[in-house]
Amino acid sequence: MNLLVRCLRFERSNAKCRMQEAREERPINGLVRHAAFPLCSLFFLFSGFSAFSQVYAQDQTVHLIHADSLIGYTIGADSYRELIGHVTMRHKNTVLKCDSALQNLTLDIVNLYGNVEVRDDTLTLLTKQAQYSGKTSTVTSNTAVYLNDRRRTLTADSGSYDSQTKMAHFYGNVFVRDSVSQLRAQRLIYYRDEGKTIADAQVRIKSLQNNVTVYGSHFENYEKKDYSLMSGRPLLVQIDTSSDGKIDTLMITSRTMQAFRDTSNQRFVAEDSVLIIRGSLSARCGLGTYFSKDSVVVLQKQPVVWYEDNQLTGDSIAVYIVNKRVSRVNVVGAAFAVSQSDSIYANRFNQLKGRRLSMFLKDRKVDRIIVESNATSLYYLYDKNKPNGINRVSGDRVVMYFTDGKIDRIAVISGVEGDYYPEKMIADNTGTYNLAGFTYIKNRPDRGDFPTSWK
Repeated sequence: MNLLVRCLRFERSNAKCRMQEAREERPINGLVRHAAFPLCSLFFLFSGFSAFSQVYAQDQTVHLIHADSLIGYTIGADSYRELIGHVTMRHKNTVLKCDSALQNLTLDIVNLYGNVEVRDDTLTLLTKQAQYSGKTSTVTSNTAVYLNDRRRTLTADSGSYDSQTKMAHFYGNVFVRDSVSQLRAQRLIYYRDEGKTIADAQVRIKSLQNNVTVYGSHFENYEKKDYSLMSGRPLLVQIDTSSDGKIDTLMITSRTMQAFRDTSNQRFVAEDSVLIIRGSLSARCGLGTYFSKDSVVVLQKQPVVWYEDNQLTGDSIAVYIVNKRVSRVNVVGAAFAVSQSDSIYANRFNQLKGRRLSMFLKDRKVDRIIVESNATSLYYLYDKNKPNGINRVSGDRVVMYFTDGKIDRIAVISGVEGDYYPEKMIADNTGTYNLAGFTYIKNRPDRGDFPTSWK
């Protein structure tokens, strides 16, 4: 009998020591437990705790599956238990694992410590420390988290996951990766069942297939619809090295930018105040669509394209990129090309107009411009660098050839009509000879007009 009493006293003494260690500055629901807290009345210690937990916790929402040891007690009106060593718990379909835990049985809250692992179906969340609420089915961590949900992985400075609504929130240096893209942001909400993601603040998405990166302040992705939206002055950047070793960077910015992945030819649609720049080419329009597979940019809604000294306008303009270089530009509807005839004579512009226009480039220089259907050209003549009047020619087709970016000769095909205006007639009144529809737009975009988020 004396031996039994001594054994019980020894067990009680060990339990008090373990409780004293467990009480060192460990948070419980926003409070901090100190040794000065009054401990109450019931006290339990079990070793190799496993199946017995089902009896002890059968009326609790979060059930204990296993722990190497358990200490139970009360503080005020709340009942607690300390779980130490290989802790495994379950709540509905969610499994919780950690090195140790403090469970508030009254509030149905568990604080998890060390190698925390939360599994919900195919989703796994790992962290160092977390809190799980049985009432809300939510795990919350203020330490670095890692999430794996089959097709994607995620890391962040902190986060939470609700296994009931299947919704996750992440904060700070959020990084998401799947087989085709990478996303970075400061805040992210993941709607697991809906396949929906919302990211905010310093958002950056990189496509691993075509080296396209899109920057912005707000991003929405709808996985089931193969659709996403970026707003907050988004910027698309594609850095390419062409066959001659030169780096060409395509940049597109606008008020909103959408991506459609519902076909094999992924397309990006930029709307409102669209600016584009690539090498010697720059553009403005109200609506721009970039087809990444075909490397074609289609501009609509008052599009304007500049290439070197040439300005192109029309109803619709398509820019084609071949071997990572701009190869040609097609203009459809009210096509008009303008270029300054000579830098000394600022108000004299060579002009081409028609229903369709194509500008072809060679070695990054304009090689020729072809205008078809009601084609008309107006170009200024010079004799030994002195102005010598205007030629105005029309026909079914006009081809303007260039050398080193300057007009070399003009060929007119079929239905040719022409007029010559001598210099003394036009000298002080060149503007009246411009072709109908002529306009010269000076607000050409440059790199200073683009967001600096990509640098």
